[in-house]
Amino acid sequence: MLTYRVIGTEETATLIREILRNLDTEESDDAEIVLVSHGFEVPNNGLSLVFQNESLSDLIRFLNKLSASKQTPQLLIGRKHETFEPLLLSDILFFRSAGNALFAHTVRQAYELKHKLYEMEKLIICESFIRVNKSNIVNVLKIREIVPWFGGRLLLRLNGSDERIEVSRNYVKGFKLFLDM
Repeated sequence: MLTYRVIGTEETATLIREILRNLDTEESDDAEIVLVSHGFEVPNNGLSLVFQNESLSDLIRFLNKLSASKQTPQLLIGRKHETFEPLLLSDILFFRSAGNALFAHTVRQAYELKHKLYEMEKLIICESFIRVNKSNIVNVLKIREIVPWFGGRLLLRLNGSDERIEVSRNYVKGFKLFLDM
């Protein structure tokens, strides 16, 4: 697990914490890496990364790759009724939690997985999946359209599906940063 500390404005620190909470990271006073916003004092010891606020999305991508301690699986096993099928991660449009079950949705159908949503979120740390609300993780490569919605939310329309998924207000800022919008 990668440990970090943030030196910068409270707004920048809050944004970084929000994005890094889904990665295999932890904030700590004796961190391995100190993330320093340009213009703030750099610590004399340890490893520090100085960044411009404008390049925050590049910093997040770098930390994402750095924190991935194991390879993201390219294949998952999904269950449909009493049969099991291999699913390529690249074929999955989104993951949805419903009660105690987790489903991987493809263009063809939904498959039940043995994982919980938070476990899947950590398992698929990669550049194309992001959590967009309490119940959904979306493959951004499968998004057809992003529609501004009421109350600062966004509505996603996915390729090959009539499904519409809402990006809730708590996730909009991180979503926009992830896509560099």
